[in-house]
Amino acid sequence: MKNEADIQFQSGILRRDGYHAAAGIIESLQGKVSREAEMEYLKEFARQSCFDEELSRNQLRCLWTAYCLHHGLDADTSGYDNDLLELWDATAEDEAETADWSDHDSFEDFMCRYLV
Repeated sequence: MKNEADIQFQSGILRRDGYHAAAGIIESLQGKVSREAEMEYLKEFARQSCFDEELSRNQLRCLWTAYCLHHGLDADTSGYDNDLLELWDATAEDEAETADWSDHDSFEDFMCRYLV
């Protein structure tokens, strides 16, 4: 990725040449993480975490909440349910049962706490 000075310079050229909309789009995309990349991060976090600790479980829930807010996902919609199932599959590979969940349904209840 180019550095901020390069992006600002290129945006300035686009604006000067009358391409205000293109410059605005480029600027708005800076700093955004793709949905796929963020989901991969969540799954890797789940794979590497030890959910015996309450802190790790709460961190996963907060990351999930942020993911849903970033990508406009509402609880109990198909996109939400599909993504949560994908995260559950990654989580259940190593730790399908904790103090807060024991199956997909209880995982879903735990994860949506801050969204409903």
